[in-house]
Amino acid sequence: MRYLLLLAVLLLSGCGTVKFTPTEYPLRDGLIAPMPVHGEVHVTNAQSRTGPVIVYSYSGSKLSSDLHSITEVMVQQTTKEIAKASIPADGSAKSIELKVNSLLSKYAGFHWNSHLSFEARLGNGEVVTMTVPHTSGLLAQDLNGCIAESVMKLLNEPRVRAYLAQ
Repeated sequence: MRYLLLLAVLLLSGCGTVKFTPTEYPLRDGLIAPMPVHGEVHVTNAQSRTGPVIVYSYSGSKLSSDLHSITEVMVQQTTKEIAKASIPADGSAKSIELKVNSLLSKYAGFHWNSHLSFEARLGNGEVVTMTVPHTSGLLAQDLNGCIAESVMKLLNEPRVRAYLAQ
């Protein structure tokens, strides 16, 4: 009996690493204020790192993803949110190169706290760097919601809005 109990504890504590595939967590309308956008905007993925990174680890449970995939979700959501919020006008094409440098969620007693750090290189050469926090009662929503909240913070950033309005 004692051996079965020990085996059960070892099996449950060493569950290993599970792959986390980031997906878009939709932002409700109005979280990104309407903005003038002069010219077409191209958002691209500048993150070349495709190796696994741990995005969550607690008590033997781990989730891994890769920074390129996380950045790609942010690129796609940024593109959609620009289309939703933009007041289009003629102008020269604009570009935003996104690069997620880290995403990590930590358990904090019945909820999770995550932080996403990213860079956005604007077509005018300016680099906007942010670390965005997020909290949720569900782990997957915390990770995906942190990506969405980062998109919201990026598109409400005055420097980004001024660039898009040029």
